[in-house]
Order: sequence, then C-alpha cells, then structure tokens
Amino acid sequence: MSNCAPGTTSGRACRLLENQFIMPDANLLIIHQGALGDFILTFPAITRLHRYYKTIDVLCQSQPGKLAKALEMVKNWYPAETASFSSLFSDHIDPKIKTILKPYDKVIIFTLSDQLEQSINSVSANLSCRLPPKPPAGRRIHVAQFILDNIANCGLIKYADATLDGIALTDRRSRRQHPRKILLHPGAGSIRKRWALSNFLVVESTLKAEGLKPEFVLGPAERDLAQQLQQPDRPLHILDELLELLELFKSAGGYIGNDSGASHLAAYCGLPTAVIFGPADPERWAPLGRAVQIVRPALQCSPCFETE
Repeated sequence: MSNCAPGTTSGRACRLLENQFIMPDANLLIIHQGALGDFILTFPAITRLHRYYKTIDVLCQSQPGKLAKALEMVKNWYPAETASFSSLFSDHIDPKIKTILKPYDKVIIFTLSDQLEQSINSVSANLSCRLPPKPPAGRRIHVAQFILDNIANCGLIKYADATLDGIALTDRRSRRQHPRKILLHPGAGSIRKRWALSNFLVVESTLKAEGLKPEFVLGPAERDLAQQLQQPDRPLHILDELLELLELFKSAGGYIGNDSGASHLAAYCGLPTAVIFGPADPERWAPLGRAVQIVRPALQCSPCFETE
C-alpha cells in the first residue's frame, strides 16, 4: 500500500504514483467475504473503480454476487462457497483458483486473514491491495468512505475521487411502484440489532390508520418471526433470494427496518428508508441512499456492538 495520502507527500509525487497504477484497459477482480450490508458499502468504491478499469468482477458469497451483477456493479461473479475458494485457507490450493485469477491485471482482497493474502500471492503476481473490510472499532468514519480512502491509498483511483460526494444514488424503482405500500423488515443478521417485533406491530397499525399499506418482509435470517406474523389479512413476504427482494423493493413506496443488509439494499434502491439503529454506530454503518432517516431508540449503551 502506498503512503501517498493527503498531506504525507508532494502533490507531484502523488500524481506520478496515480499515473503509474491506473490502468484503463485492465481487468480487476475484487474478493470480498463479507455479508450483504458490508458488501453493499463497497458499491461507492466499485462505482469509482469503473472510471478506471475495463472490467470489474467479484468473488463473494453467491447471493450478493447475483445482486451485484443484476445491479450492473460487476460483469461476472464467482461463488466464495466453493471448495476451490476454501482451499485458499489450506496447505493444498486448488489449481482452479489460479485459472480464475489469471485474466486479472489487478486483484483486491477485503480480508483480515494473513493466510488468504499469502495464498493469493502464491498463485498470482497481481495482488494489488489487501484491505481491511471496515475501520478499527473506535474510529468514527463511515465504512464506505474508509474503503474509498484505502482504494485511493493503493493507487487504484485518484484521491480526488475518494469521496462519497457526487456518487449517484439513483431511484431504481420501477413504474410498477405502489406509493402506499410500505415494507416492514423486523429482522437482522444479529438478534442484538432487532427492534422488538411488538414495536413493528405498532408501526403497522399506525401506517394503516394513515391510509398506507404495510407489508412485512422476512429473509432466511429471521424465519423465526414468521409464525408470530402470519395472519390471514396481513401481507407477509418470506423470501430466500436477494433478487426477489430487489424486485419487491422496486415496487414499494417506502421501507422501515433494522440495521441490516436488507436496509442497505432498500436505501441503495432509492426507497425512502427509515432504519432503526440499536447497538451499532450509524456514523460508521448508516445505509447510503437518496432518502434515509436514522432512528435511535434509547439504549443503556450506544454504540456498543463492536469492540476490538
């Protein structure tokens, strides 16, 4: 990683370094092991990287990979769940990994694993950056900005582009949108991030009283809530695929949910989005979108979700 951060070396030296590393006709592979919300917060960096690289592909979990392709963030994706990828954490690396990496002039890995970095270096000479997927726990910087800063520090984009300002956050909803349909998502990957279901039921009643049409959404991580929500007169969407969730978001008029990957996707799609934050810090993790409102109920400790 270079030390050409603002204020650390001369502007002329930085420009020379930028010109050395930026390759407009290069193919770039991003390796990301994180969950949906973490992955979506790389989208601003990927948007900037598209200015500099001909092709951007990703190796990640299958569901986020399908989503990234559907949103045209990447051209191709490779599933991280395969035995081939798992072999990077062993003493016997599958030769297929070398075949996957061969077409790429640049490789970025988001990881804290020394072994993954060493394994990639053993099969490819093109590893450009190993980046931490998020800032240290005590640092109050938005994760998306932290990623942009590190991408620039690696010489993969210009420092002038390492900013969230000016990155288009467009409304991706379709003409089939129903303005009165408000999606409620009471789940989250961590139970600690869940606002009480009883509170969401109060919100549902309030929305109905105002003439709106609330509908609940559940994914694989919160199927335990399904039995409590199932009623003949209550619309309930139980989804397994992110692409199904993407289509549902395109048709809605608004979204209310916990600090979760689904909330990041709702915001990114342009939905007016209210996100209930509990123990995590919205200064670091707030979803990015055209119309996002953060709500913070009173807690004994806040933030208190992340530690070193």
